[in-house]
Amino acid sequence: MINFKQIGQRVKNARNENGYTQEEFSEMLGVSVEHLSRIETGSCRPSLNLIERICKALQVSEEAIMFGNINANSQHSELANKIACLSIEKQQALNVIIDLISE
Repeated sequence: MINFKQIGQRVKNARNENGYTQEEFSEMLGVSVEHLSRIETGSCRPSLNLIERICKALQVSEEAIMFGNINANSQHSELANKIACLSIEKQQALNVIIDLISE
């Protein structure tokens, strides 16, 4: 069963981590502050479309919002994005460094 209270808390935590007020974030999403507040308290069920928009705006996966682990997910995504921007040579060098410090 989906726990909308937990989903709402994850949305609120991710919003706060990104430094958005409810007013700023609701404007970004195109919803009222009251609607966002109801989502964050778990008193209403956001549509899948709105969940997608929330996740995109907060740069977290739908899985993180639905099932938890926002911090690890956003950290992994940020790291993966940084690595993807590196040249192949730098990615190979980074792999060597990771192997060395993992031993």
